[in-house]
Amino acid sequence: MLLDASDSLILFIDFQEKLFPKITGYKEILNCSLKIIEVAKVLNIPIILSEQYPKGLGNTVKSIKSKLRESNFKFFEKTTFSCLANIEIRNYLKEQEKKQIIVCGIETHICVLQTVNDLLKIGKKVFIINEAVGSRHEESKKIGINRNKKIGATLINFEMLLFELIRDSKHQKFKELSSLVK
Repeated sequence: MLLDASDSLILFIDFQEKLFPKITGYKEILNCSLKIIEVAKVLNIPIILSEQYPKGLGNTVKSIKSKLRESNFKFFEKTTFSCLANIEIRNYLKEQEKKQIIVCGIETHICVLQTVNDLLKIGKKVFIINEAVGSRHEESKKIGINRNKKIGATLINFEMLLFELIRDSKHQKFKELSSLVK
């Protein structure tokens, strides 16, 4: 199954100041995430941003928060590891009526895994962007990715995301968006 821009929503999980710099490869994750936000903005794909216990882990990193202000996003605080255990997030997802959920965030083996599991349980098709998820330890990311795939998530990369969403070099936004892979 390929991604469909009209049936997709992007979920950014817990890109927070105190934890994010401890994530292996966080600079690459940040760069990819900023490009994903640009794609969402150009294609008008809704975004959910979650923060896990901001009192302890801080707020979303400034570059992500500032880029998100240019897009169609909704912010939620949570204390649960799964985003869907938060009733406000669950209700917002229901209102959006999107079947495909694109997931980015930290940590792959904790909040991402538990959220993906719950998304799959309610019948969503879940796509995890490999360059936009991470954990403090590389081994934890690998284990998290493997488990997410075993429970039914699809692992993709940024270029797959971009070119599946636009599908055609004649797409009116092709030129603008294809510059993100150069």
